[in-house]
Amino acid sequence: MRPVRTTATAATAAGAALLLALASLAAAPAASAADRAGRAPGCTASACNGKDPVAAHCDDDGKLVESRTLGGASGTKVQLFYSAACKANWARSVDAPDGGAVLVTNRSGRKYVRDTDGAKKYVWTPMVDGGVAAQACLGPQNSDALTCTSYH
Repeated sequence: MRPVRTTATAATAAGAALLLALASLAAAPAASAADRAGRAPGCTASACNGKDPVAAHCDDDGKLVESRTLGGASGTKVQLFYSAACKANWARSVDAPDGGAVLVTNRSGRKYVRDTDGAKKYVWTPMVDGGVAAQACLGPQNSDALTCTSYH
């Protein structure tokens, strides 16, 4: 005689299947982070000049060096990042309104600017050689009224 499957047994099996599915979804971001950590940088030092930090995988180990909050309660920030693997810096704006510009510059005169887009939470610049001190700035387009980090 074959055992009869009860509703409780079917519910238990369905619950176990759901838990396994959820566990595999929860594990997916960890695997993705591990894959990112193992990627080689796409450039180093002066070879990074003008390149996108995300496309070059320099954001994989990018560290926030300094952050400055602009006046007011808007939460708008300008940030300077550095990647040790790429030996490069870039600037990022956070919650900047339309009509602004975020820029990164280094002491050798290399400078990259991106227009801010109020629809995007983050806007970042291309990179500059991190072997030379760099700073990040944010302000209105075509203006000298900038809020800047220190040179690092």
